[in-house]
Amino acid sequence: MTRPVPALAPPLLRLLVLLLLAGLVAGCSAPGGGAVAGAVGTPDPAVVAARSRPSAAPVLIPISSAATGPAGSPTIASPSPAVTAPPTPPAPPTPTPSPTPSPTPVPSGPFSMNLYGKGDFVSQANVHQCVSAAMQIMLNVVGPRNDRTKATQATLARLARRLSDHPDGGTEPRGWARGLERRGAGDYAVAVESTRTKAIRRAVEAIRATGRPVGLLVWRGAHSWVLHGFTATADPALTDDYKVTGLWVSDPWYPRISSIWGPSRKPNQKITPKQLTADYLKWRRPTGRYPGMDGRFVLVVPVPAEAG
Repeated sequence: MTRPVPALAPPLLRLLVLLLLAGLVAGCSAPGGGAVAGAVGTPDPAVVAARSRPSAAPVLIPISSAATGPAGSPTIASPSPAVTAPPTPPAPPTPTPSPTPSPTPVPSGPFSMNLYGKGDFVSQANVHQCVSAAMQIMLNVVGPRNDRTKATQATLARLARRLSDHPDGGTEPRGWARGLERRGAGDYAVAVESTRTKAIRRAVEAIRATGRPVGLLVWRGAHSWVLHGFTATADPALTDDYKVTGLWVSDPWYPRISSIWGPSRKPNQKITPKQLTADYLKWRRPTGRYPGMDGRFVLVVPVPAEAG
């Protein structure tokens, strides 16, 4: 059986409670030790002070920019500006290479040239005036006007004879060339070649270079023709690699027929170099010897002004 606890008197009970409360208050507020203080622990003033100061945010100092201050404390250096690489200078413009000059093209097509004009032809007035008639045709070709009169032809015959210096008073290639010069046709010279092919090339190159006609001594030097045009496989002024394919000639003997050489060539008649072989033969005169011309092809050619 449980014994009942005797109840304390109310006054005494209130006293004990008051004492207990007073002790608890004194233990929490006293600066010294005590049972409660030892259990709870009194905080260290330095620790409390350190905890009471506001903590600064940590600063990250780059290793490369940290410096030591006067007291040995680290100094926060201003961040270096970003290093910008200098702009790469533009490459100098590449000079445009000069184009390699192309060689002058040589025309591969045929070339044609004929100086003859309407009204240039004159037939010789008699059997003796072939040289003066040829001179008259050539003067008409170079212009500036045509003269087909017999009087002019006779005057040219006398001029050519006088300039030929022939002991018998005959007309020679030299008088032909000199007479043309005296009458304003430009510089002319007597040329000789060892072959017909060379003579033909000499003639067409002179025509091409000067724009003036050539005189041919045909029938072994007994007669005179005028060569005033030609056709070739290429332009002789641009290349030596050409072949003459045609010739335009005028024969002052026209319209007569020779008992030895047959019908004469028509004015401005085109013939082939092969056809020329029947009339254009090596010089050989029965009247005497002609040093420098005997056995050669003789022609009267215009001379370019710069070569004069």
